[in-house]
Amino acid sequence: MRKRLRKKRRLGEFRENAFDVVYRLHDGISAAEADDFLFRFLEHAIEANALSCGGGGRPPDYDFTVSRAGRGSPREEQRAAVGTWLADQPEVTHYQLGEFFDAWHGSDESESPSEIASV
Repeated sequence: MRKRLRKKRRLGEFRENAFDVVYRLHDGISAAEADDFLFRFLEHAIEANALSCGGGGRPPDYDFTVSRAGRGSPREEQRAAVGTWLADQPEVTHYQLGEFFDAWHGSDESESPSEIASV
């Protein structure tokens, strides 16, 4: 396939990856506290690492797909920074970081979280 088509279809060297993040907040958290946590998560774990995400949830369970803000793929350091931030939060009872997968075409393999951490 020609380079122009690979770029247009985001294949080969133009592939863009993403990863999934799932976290659970402690039981009994109020909606206002959960909203506050969500805003802090987006500001400190996502935007501070030049990432963007889509998804959501309801207290206490949340599920997001995280990609790089703009073109390109997130790096392993950015993925690890999200996990480190979640691990440091007292409201989080557990979280999962998924493996990188093709953000435009999906995963070729079954998706299973690479890390499961209970805090």
